[in-house]
Amino acid sequence: MISTSQSPSEQSQVQPHGEPAPALPEAPASANVHVTLAGRQVQGTLRDTDEERLLARLEALLQRFPVETPAQDSATPQTPVCAWHGAMQESTKAKGTWYCPAKMADGSYCKSRHPEKGK
Repeated sequence: MISTSQSPSEQSQVQPHGEPAPALPEAPASANVHVTLAGRQVQGTLRDTDEERLLARLEALLQRFPVETPAQDSATPQTPVCAWHGAMQESTKAKGTWYCPAKMADGSYCKSRHPEKGK
């Protein structure tokens, strides 16, 4: 009788002559999911031979790790947008006001401001 230090599950994966067992075939159904676990982004892969069973397992996994939505700070103002050029910049001269930094075709700067003067 030959004695080895491998567990029974390890012994079943090694063929005679010490060659590794062939790789398992690709699963007919698989899904990858990214979840946050203990503050870390983790990728999990689920594989199964039955798609319905895989979807049930995936649903259970997703319920266990709900999406964390960051709380939006109500004190952070929304960046105003120029109707023609996009995002405005906050003025360093007049707090709470915004201006469009884009140049017009004639070389002058866009006159869009937030809040609009007189309103």
